[in-house]
Amino acid sequence: MNQAWLKKIRVVVSLVFLALTTLLFVDFDRIGETPTATVALYPQFVPSLLKFSQTFAWGAAGFLAVLALTLLFGRVYCSTICPLGTLQDIVIRVADQLRKPRKVKFRYQRPRNVLRYGLLALAVGLFLGGSTLALSLLDPFSNFGRIAGDLLRPLYVVVHNGFGQLLESVGVYGPFPLHWKAPPLAALIFPALFLLGLIGLSATRGRLFCNTLCPVGALLGLLSRFALFKIRIPQDACVLCAQCSIHCKAGCIRLKTKEVDFSRCVACFNCMTVCETHGIGYAWSGPVLLRRSTPVALPQSQPSNSLDVVRRAALSREGKARRALLRAGATALVGLASLPRSSSVEAKPSNHVPTRLVNAKTWPVAPPGARDIVRFNDLCTACHLCVSACPYGVLQPSLLDYGWSGLLQPHLDFASGYCGYECNRCGQICPTGAIPPLALVAKQTVQLGVAHFVRDNCIVHTDHTACGACDEYCPTKAVHMIPYQDGLTIPEVRPVLCVGCGACENACPARPHRAIYVDGHPVQRQALRPSAKPLEYQPDRGFPF
Repeated sequence: MNQAWLKKIRVVVSLVFLALTTLLFVDFDRIGETPTATVALYPQFVPSLLKFSQTFAWGAAGFLAVLALTLLFGRVYCSTICPLGTLQDIVIRVADQLRKPRKVKFRYQRPRNVLRYGLLALAVGLFLGGSTLALSLLDPFSNFGRIAGDLLRPLYVVVHNGFGQLLESVGVYGPFPLHWKAPPLAALIFPALFLLGLIGLSATRGRLFCNTLCPVGALLGLLSRFALFKIRIPQDACVLCAQCSIHCKAGCIRLKTKEVDFSRCVACFNCMTVCETHGIGYAWSGPVLLRRSTPVALPQSQPSNSLDVVRRAALSREGKARRALLRAGATALVGLASLPRSSSVEAKPSNHVPTRLVNAKTWPVAPPGARDIVRFNDLCTACHLCVSACPYGVLQPSLLDYGWSGLLQPHLDFASGYCGYECNRCGQICPTGAIPPLALVAKQTVQLGVAHFVRDNCIVHTDHTACGACDEYCPTKAVHMIPYQDGLTIPEVRPVLCVGCGACENACPARPHRAIYVDGHPVQRQALRPSAKPLEYQPDRGFPF
């Protein structure tokens, strides 16, 4: 029954999924539009399920493969595919290195089925009622996406750009610099608190999050009760050394009865590697007869006079690890301080007379292709992959712009950027189908909202000076200049041509309230395609000089 090799396979596969998913969020340009991204996204349970509910396509049926895998071997998804699960395993290992050595790493934990299945029922009930709020807050993939995209990505950009500058200083031109626009500080509070809570839970209670709060873990736990192959402890092969129980990060091995609560087992296979008698492992879930393994002498306890030496060595390692952690934290803070804030890339105000009329926005602007806001709120789990993928930085996490049901879902923030006319990336990468993919030609006529011009805020009116930034940036010429006074021109909006990309609002220099702003549509509409002017014929008059 020696199946210790299973853990090596599990570790390799989990690290591959973790690396691919992390790279997808922190450096989308590297693998975001390659088949590698599909490999990382296809088996993610909640995004795949939501996308399949819209498309019924095999290309979005990754959750079915996860269900089949669970019915065969239990919650392998939790230990290999889920990036949040692997992140917890790393936290557990690091915490083990930092604290004093302990003989009992984990203890058996009582199942908390009321909380566990209650949260699963709440998430399913809210989803069927038209809200993904519970899924957004508890889904492991979306939470990992917010941690990687909102918290880890700025650190990655600092290291990436710093390395590029170092190479450039020695005459080697390395990778292109990456850009990152900071989201609202309030939008970072939830992923930061979630990460701190996850670290605390993992360091002290192992995989408690997966067995109490995670709706995916609860659902797969229900299915794993019927798995064909389960981890079992044969009565005649166990010597009661307790190693499997004290190394079980799920706390699901009850040694008194030699039973494994397979609904809470996350298939980490730690129990198999520490059992020297090979008395635990996968077996057919039906009744089987297992042969007793050859007894192996258990390791003797350390002599008392060597305990001090071991303790001192451990404390020394602990001190070094803590100092390294402090140095890394200080470096990260310095890097964060050097990052540009989103406000620094906005157009600098140049109006001498402060504007007074507040922009009267009634609806947020949803990503192109979202169709209508209600549908978008029903499908988006706020994983923020589109935020990481947006090359213009206009997609930012919202707070209550959509209401509570749309907490942390992305919206177009024209103070940070504008929607590129030649870009449709967010729809191509959305893993839940909340932003359906659109061909570029179709996307260029989707009207997200309409620009509104406020003459009393315009710098031409207040400062009596020439401007025209909105007209210059408008890709469809929905905003154009008309005669005003004393030879000056002032903007005018043609709503039928406006696609609501926000280029005019982003470029407007008026402050504190802009002279042109985009109000979103609750249901996205179609704009007219701007007519292309034929090129004028220029007769050949020879070389002009």
